[in-house]
Amino acid sequence: MMRSIGERMGWTIVVMAIGIGLLAIATGGQAQNGAMPTQGAAPEIQSLNWINSDTPLRLRDLRGSVVLLEFWTFDCINCIHTLPHVEQWYQTYHDQGLNVIGIHYPELSYERDFGNIVTAAQRLNVTYPVGIDNDGATWDAYGQRYWPTIYLIDKQGNIRYLRIGEGSYDATEATIQALLAEDETPAISSETATAEPFALAYLTPDVALNVRAAASVASAQIGAISPGMAFVILDDQDGWYEISYNDGTGFVSSDFVTVHQS
Repeated sequence: MMRSIGERMGWTIVVMAIGIGLLAIATGGQAQNGAMPTQGAAPEIQSLNWINSDTPLRLRDLRGSVVLLEFWTFDCINCIHTLPHVEQWYQTYHDQGLNVIGIHYPELSYERDFGNIVTAAQRLNVTYPVGIDNDGATWDAYGQRYWPTIYLIDKQGNIRYLRIGEGSYDATEATIQALLAEDETPAISSETATAEPFALAYLTPDVALNVRAAASVASAQIGAISPGMAFVILDDQDGWYEISYNDGTGFVSSDFVTVHQS
Protein backbone atom coordinates (compact mmCIF):
# COMPACT_ATOMS: atom_id res chain seq x y z
CA MET A 1 0.00 0.00 0.00
CA MET A 2 1.34 3.44 -0.94
CA ARG A 3 2.16 5.83 1.87
CA SER A 4 0.77 9.37 1.78
CA ILE A 5 3.14 12.28 1.22
CA GLY A 6 2.84 13.20 4.89
CA GLU A 7 3.75 9.67 5.93
CA ARG A 8 6.66 9.70 3.51
CA MET A 9 7.99 12.92 5.06
CA GLY A 10 7.73 11.40 8.51
CA TRP A 11 9.52 8.27 7.43
CA THR A 12 12.29 10.33 5.88
CA ILE A 13 13.24 11.70 9.30
CA VAL A 14 13.83 8.12 10.40
CA VAL A 15 15.57 7.34 7.11
CA MET A 16 17.95 10.25 7.52
CA ALA A 17 18.99 8.94 10.90
CA ILE A 18 19.58 5.51 9.36
CA GLY A 19 21.48 7.17 6.52
CA ILE A 20 23.89 8.85 8.94
CA GLY A 21 24.77 5.45 10.32
CA LEU A 22 25.20 3.95 6.85
CA LEU A 23 27.32 6.91 5.82
CA ALA A 24 29.59 6.31 8.78
CA ILE A 25 29.99 2.69 7.68
CA ALA A 26 30.58 3.62 4.04
CA THR A 27 33.22 6.25 4.82
CA GLY A 28 34.59 5.03 8.13
CA GLY A 29 37.91 4.08 6.59
CA GLN A 30 38.23 7.52 5.09
CA ALA A 31 38.10 9.16 8.50
CA GLN A 32 40.87 6.87 9.80
CA ASN A 33 43.38 6.58 6.99
CA GLY A 34 42.17 8.42 3.89
CA ALA A 35 40.85 5.27 2.21
CA MET A 36 37.26 4.80 1.01
CA PRO A 37 36.44 1.12 1.35
CA THR A 38 34.91 -0.65 -1.61
CA GLN A 39 31.31 -1.72 -0.98
CA GLY A 40 31.24 -4.14 -3.91
CA ALA A 41 30.50 -3.84 -7.62
CA ALA A 42 27.59 -1.55 -8.48
CA PRO A 43 24.62 -3.35 -10.07
CA GLU A 44 23.99 -2.44 -13.70
CA ILE A 45 21.45 0.26 -14.59
CA GLN A 46 18.47 -1.29 -16.36
CA SER A 47 16.21 1.68 -17.21
CA LEU A 48 14.62 1.49 -20.67
CA ASN A 49 13.51 5.14 -21.06
CA TRP A 50 15.74 8.19 -20.66
CA ILE A 51 15.30 11.94 -20.57
CA ASN A 52 18.14 14.44 -20.90
CA SER A 53 20.10 11.74 -22.73
CA ASP A 54 20.09 10.55 -26.31
CA THR A 55 21.33 7.10 -25.30
CA PRO A 56 20.40 4.59 -22.58
CA LEU A 57 23.22 4.75 -20.03
CA ARG A 58 24.92 1.67 -18.61
CA LEU A 59 27.71 1.58 -16.03
CA ARG A 60 29.83 -0.76 -18.15
CA ASP A 61 30.04 2.01 -20.75
CA LEU A 62 31.20 4.55 -18.15
CA ARG A 63 34.34 2.77 -16.91
CA GLY A 64 37.09 5.28 -16.25
CA SER A 65 34.72 7.95 -14.96
CA VAL A 66 33.17 8.51 -11.55
CA VAL A 67 29.40 8.04 -11.42
CA LEU A 68 26.97 9.70 -9.01
CA LEU A 69 23.76 7.67 -9.04
CA GLU A 70 20.74 9.19 -7.32
CA PHE A 71 17.39 7.50 -6.72
CA TRP A 72 14.60 10.06 -6.47
CA THR A 73 10.95 10.78 -7.23
CA PHE A 74 9.65 14.19 -8.18
CA ASP A 75 7.13 14.88 -5.41
CA CYS A 76 9.37 13.83 -2.51
CA ILE A 77 10.22 17.00 -0.56
CA ASN A 78 13.57 15.60 0.56
CA CYS A 79 14.44 14.82 -3.06
CA ILE A 80 13.47 18.36 -4.04
CA HIS A 81 15.88 19.72 -1.42
CA THR A 82 18.70 17.46 -2.65
CA LEU A 83 18.34 17.98 -6.41
CA PRO A 84 19.94 21.47 -6.59
CA HIS A 85 23.10 20.12 -4.95
CA VAL A 86 23.24 17.20 -7.38
CA GLU A 87 22.71 19.57 -10.31
CA GLN A 88 25.50 21.83 -9.06
CA TRP A 89 27.91 18.88 -8.81
CA TYR A 90 26.97 17.91 -12.34
CA GLN A 91 27.68 21.41 -13.61
CA THR A 92 30.94 21.69 -11.66
CA TYR A 93 32.52 18.27 -12.14
CA HIS A 94 31.12 16.78 -15.35
CA ASP A 95 34.01 18.12 -17.43
CA GLN A 96 36.40 16.59 -14.89
CA GLY A 97 35.00 13.10 -15.36
CA LEU A 98 31.87 12.91 -13.18
CA ASN A 99 28.77 11.35 -14.72
CA VAL A 100 25.57 12.17 -12.81
CA ILE A 101 22.62 9.86 -13.38
CA GLY A 102 19.20 10.14 -11.81
CA ILE A 103 17.01 7.07 -11.46
CA HIS A 104 13.38 8.14 -11.11
CA TYR A 105 11.40 5.50 -9.25
CA PRO A 106 7.83 6.58 -8.39
CA GLU A 107 5.99 6.10 -5.13
CA LEU A 108 2.64 7.70 -5.97
CA SER A 109 0.50 6.94 -9.00
CA TYR A 110 0.87 10.31 -10.74
CA GLU A 111 4.65 10.03 -10.44
CA ARG A 112 4.46 7.14 -12.89
CA ASP A 113 3.24 9.30 -15.77
CA PHE A 114 6.01 10.01 -18.27
CA GLY A 115 4.72 13.49 -19.12
CA ASN A 116 4.56 14.42 -15.45
CA ILE A 117 8.17 13.29 -14.97
CA VAL A 118 9.37 15.36 -17.92
CA THR A 119 7.49 18.44 -16.70
CA ALA A 120 8.79 18.01 -13.16
CA ALA A 121 12.40 17.60 -14.30
CA GLN A 122 12.12 20.85 -16.24
CA ARG A 123 10.48 22.65 -13.30
CA LEU A 124 13.16 21.39 -10.90
CA ASN A 125 15.99 22.36 -13.30
CA VAL A 126 17.30 18.82 -13.64
CA THR A 127 19.56 18.81 -16.70
CA TYR A 128 21.53 15.60 -16.14
CA PRO A 129 20.38 12.23 -17.57
CA VAL A 130 17.46 10.55 -15.84
CA GLY A 131 16.46 6.91 -16.30
CA ILE A 132 12.74 6.19 -15.86
CA ASP A 133 12.43 3.17 -13.59
CA ASN A 134 8.65 2.60 -13.36
CA ASP A 135 9.12 -1.18 -13.34
CA GLY A 136 11.60 -0.90 -10.47
CA ALA A 137 14.27 -2.96 -12.23
CA THR A 138 17.18 -0.74 -11.16
CA TRP A 139 15.57 0.07 -7.80
CA ASP A 140 15.32 -3.65 -7.00
CA ALA A 141 18.82 -4.39 -8.27
CA TYR A 142 20.16 -2.01 -5.60
CA GLY A 143 17.81 -3.28 -2.90
CA GLN A 144 16.44 0.25 -2.59
CA ARG A 145 13.89 1.33 0.03
CA TYR A 146 14.29 5.09 0.43
CA TRP A 147 14.19 8.41 -1.48
CA PRO A 148 16.59 10.09 -2.00
CA THR A 149 19.62 7.82 -2.00
CA ILE A 150 22.99 8.77 -3.51
CA TYR A 151 25.69 6.28 -4.52
CA LEU A 152 29.18 7.24 -5.66
CA ILE A 153 30.73 4.67 -7.97
CA ASP A 154 34.44 4.70 -8.75
CA LYS A 155 36.24 4.43 -12.07
CA GLN A 156 36.22 0.64 -11.95
CA GLY A 157 32.50 0.36 -11.21
CA ASN A 158 32.66 -0.19 -7.45
CA ILE A 159 30.41 1.49 -4.87
CA ARG A 160 32.54 3.68 -2.62
CA TYR A 161 29.97 5.91 -0.87
CA LEU A 162 26.31 5.80 0.14
CA ARG A 163 24.08 8.57 1.45
CA ILE A 164 20.40 8.16 2.36
CA GLY A 165 18.30 11.31 2.82
CA GLU A 166 19.22 14.97 2.81
CA GLY A 167 22.38 16.54 4.17
CA SER A 168 26.11 15.74 4.29
CA TYR A 169 26.58 17.75 1.11
CA ASP A 170 30.14 18.75 2.00
CA ALA A 171 31.08 15.13 2.69
CA THR A 172 29.52 14.01 -0.58
CA GLU A 173 31.34 16.68 -2.57
CA ALA A 174 34.63 15.87 -0.86
CA THR A 175 34.19 12.22 -1.83
CA ILE A 176 33.44 13.20 -5.43
CA GLN A 177 36.70 15.17 -5.51
CA ALA A 178 38.67 12.32 -3.95
CA LEU A 179 37.33 9.74 -6.41
CA LEU A 180 38.02 12.01 -9.37
CA ALA A 181 41.60 12.42 -8.14
CA GLU A 182 42.26 8.68 -7.92
CA ASP A 183 44.73 7.32 -10.47
CA GLU A 184 43.91 3.74 -9.58
CA THR A 185 40.90 2.18 -7.89
CA PRO A 186 40.37 -1.20 -6.24
CA ALA A 187 40.11 -4.16 -8.58
CA ILE A 188 36.65 -4.73 -10.00
CA SER A 189 34.85 -7.88 -8.89
CA SER A 190 35.31 -11.00 -11.00
CA GLU A 191 31.53 -11.18 -11.52
CA THR A 192 31.46 -7.78 -13.22
CA ALA A 193 34.76 -8.26 -15.00
CA THR A 194 33.56 -11.41 -16.78
CA ALA A 195 30.14 -10.08 -17.78
CA GLU A 196 29.29 -10.19 -21.47
CA PRO A 197 29.44 -6.90 -23.43
CA PHE A 198 26.15 -5.03 -23.32
CA ALA A 199 24.22 -4.49 -26.56
CA LEU A 200 20.78 -3.09 -27.29
CA ALA A 201 18.80 -1.33 -29.98
CA TYR A 202 17.24 1.99 -29.07
CA LEU A 203 15.62 4.95 -30.77
CA THR A 204 15.77 8.70 -30.46
CA PRO A 205 12.90 10.89 -31.73
CA ASP A 206 13.74 13.20 -34.62
CA VAL A 207 10.77 15.46 -33.78
CA ALA A 208 8.13 15.77 -31.08
CA LEU A 209 6.24 12.53 -31.62
CA ASN A 210 2.96 11.02 -30.44
CA VAL A 211 2.98 7.70 -28.64
CA ARG A 212 0.10 5.42 -29.67
CA ALA A 213 -1.66 2.62 -27.82
CA ALA A 214 -1.24 0.28 -30.82
CA ALA A 215 0.76 0.10 -34.03
CA SER A 216 -1.60 2.33 -36.01
CA VAL A 217 -2.08 6.04 -36.56
CA ALA A 218 -5.76 5.46 -35.88
CA SER A 219 -5.12 4.16 -32.36
CA ALA A 220 -5.41 6.33 -29.26
CA GLN A 221 -2.65 8.75 -28.37
CA ILE A 222 -1.31 7.93 -24.90
CA GLY A 223 1.52 10.45 -24.68
CA ALA A 224 4.38 12.10 -26.49
CA ILE A 225 8.17 12.00 -26.68
CA SER A 226 10.73 14.53 -27.92
CA PRO A 227 14.31 14.84 -29.20
CA GLY A 228 16.89 14.51 -26.46
CA MET A 229 15.28 11.33 -25.11
CA ALA A 230 16.15 7.66 -25.68
CA PHE A 231 13.98 4.54 -25.64
CA VAL A 232 15.00 0.90 -25.82
CA ILE A 233 13.14 -0.84 -28.65
CA LEU A 234 11.04 -3.77 -27.44
CA ASP A 235 9.58 -4.86 -30.78
CA ASP A 236 9.18 -3.85 -34.43
CA GLN A 237 5.70 -4.14 -35.96
CA ASP A 238 5.10 -3.07 -39.56
CA GLY A 239 6.84 0.28 -39.38
CA TRP A 240 6.08 0.91 -35.71
CA TYR A 241 8.43 0.50 -32.76
CA GLU A 242 7.16 -0.68 -29.40
CA ILE A 243 8.67 1.05 -26.36
CA SER A 244 8.11 0.96 -22.62
CA TYR A 245 5.76 3.79 -21.66
CA ASN A 246 4.18 4.61 -18.27
CA ASP A 247 3.12 1.25 -16.80
CA GLY A 248 2.83 -0.54 -20.11
CA THR A 249 4.04 -0.07 -23.65
CA GLY A 250 3.37 2.32 -26.51
CA PHE A 251 4.12 2.57 -30.23
CA VAL A 252 5.87 5.23 -32.30
CA SER A 253 6.19 5.52 -36.05
CA SER A 254 9.53 4.49 -37.50
CA ASP A 255 9.28 7.40 -39.96
CA PHE A 256 10.21 9.97 -37.30
CA VAL A 257 12.92 8.29 -35.25
CA THR A 258 16.56 7.31 -35.59
CA VAL A 259 17.53 3.78 -34.55
CA HIS A 260 20.87 3.09 -32.87
CA GLN A 261 22.73 -0.06 -31.84
CA SER A 262 25.03 0.05 -28.85
